[in-house]
Amino acid sequence: MKYILFDLDGTLYADADSMFDEVRANINRWLMRALSLSAEEARKLNHEYFQTYGTTMAGLLRHHPGVDIEDYLQAVHRVDVRRYLPPNPALAAMLRSLPARKVVFTNAIREWGERVLASLGVREHFEAIIDVRVVHYQGKPLPAAYHQTLAYLNTTADECVMVEDQARNLAPAHRLGMRTVWIGAEKPPGEHVDFAVPDLLSAAPILQHLCR
Repeated sequence: MKYILFDLDGTLYADADSMFDEVRANINRWLMRALSLSAEEARKLNHEYFQTYGTTMAGLLRHHPGVDIEDYLQAVHRVDVRRYLPPNPALAAMLRSLPARKVVFTNAIREWGERVLASLGVREHFEAIIDVRVVHYQGKPLPAAYHQTLAYLNTTADECVMVEDQARNLAPAHRLGMRTVWIGAEKPPGEHVDFAVPDLLSAAPILQHLCR
């Protein structure tokens, strides 16, 4: 494999529920302000769009094309990640051991990715952050996001392995021909998952084998 595409949130780190409580609160506040919703309406809409489209952003673009999506993205990612994500030397060592080019493929924005990687102490190991702007706001699991990512990297699916904690985001990657690693379980939930491990560090032997 030439590239390892790592999801960011929930994949490169875990156990950050408090941080995502803050992110969800930011989303709900933005929905209340921008769409004139009550707190309960905002919470339900947030949940509905995430479950249906993969991100709240995708639901907004589909049903509220007039909203300022950049304002939304900046507002929801306004979190001090250093409060939640300490440096992870074990992760840094694992990334250093992998003989492939490493890229972050995220539905978040680049600024968020930069802050998360810096807080974890692993920024130097990634040559690129492919965020929602790079894929023209067509985030995972929309097929366009994967095609845009391959075009951006000037590579093909069979040269890539994708590592992700959301199984549904691996389905389009598998259909294109990528190898897929699911973080979060010991047994694959479907044919679109080639390998499944309980946490990212456990994926090291698999990734080293695939990249030889």
